[in-house]
Amino acid sequence: MNRERITISFLAEDADIIEHLQQIKTERTISSYIRHLIRQDMLANPPINNLEKLAEVIASKLSNGTLQISSKQEKPTEMTVSLEDKSIIDSLF
Repeated sequence: MNRERITISFLAEDADIIEHLQQIKTERTISSYIRHLIRQDMLANPPINNLEKLAEVIASKLSNGTLQISSKQEKPTEMTVSLEDKSIIDSLF
């Protein structure tokens, strides 16, 4: 079986994460823990290959936030995007 190695670095402010991983190490390997988390993420956020479905998902996420979509007739002079909306957009890609 081939293994792929990936290095993960933690910063000083990640002390809580490091402590959590130390606790996890007593029950299972950190590698199996991370693989499990990645699989959960993949199942919860499957890739969208259909452009129409992607457009629906984006429109739905935008309509649930505070970002307003202007009509084609309107040309906004300035648009502000909240941190929450940026997070939603980032999670789509």
